[in-house]
Amino acid sequence: MPDNYARDAETTDVADAWLVAATQQIADEPTSDVDRLISSISGSLQRIRRPARTLATDGIRIKTSDRVVKQLIAVRTRRELGRLTVFVSVDGAGDTVEGVRVGLIARYADDLPSLSDDVRDIVEGVLIETLGADSSAAARRNISVRWQDVYTREWLSR
Repeated sequence: MPDNYARDAETTDVADAWLVAATQQIADEPTSDVDRLISSISGSLQRIRRPARTLATDGIRIKTSDRVVKQLIAVRTRRELGRLTVFVSVDGAGDTVEGVRVGLIARYADDLPSLSDDVRDIVEGVLIETLGADSSAAARRNISVRWQDVYTREWLSR
């Protein structure tokens, strides 16, 4: 019988650098001001430590973690929309997911309402694939997308 406690303890010691791993999988690197923003964000990520939160799924005895969900959202958003995800929060109590908050880098002349809908579609797909339709139902109704200005690094008002 495997020692799940020991395995979970090892997992909590791993740096929460999911964003760094996600950006390393990106083939096309952004340019100019976006480069500076990425460097400033990712430079300190390897020092962050936080235990992963185990999440329930529709499958019996199958669980995943919030880190897996976050990384999938970041990678798919970058691949499908060409946008850097700078923040993802999987909200909820215990092993349930009640909402997801996503922060991205905006470019001038972006159609933010349309892009936000595209991000919500990506998040919804990731939630269904990782948690299942039933376990992710509440979260899929509560997906929040915010955009950060590439120059000022301020969050844009809605």
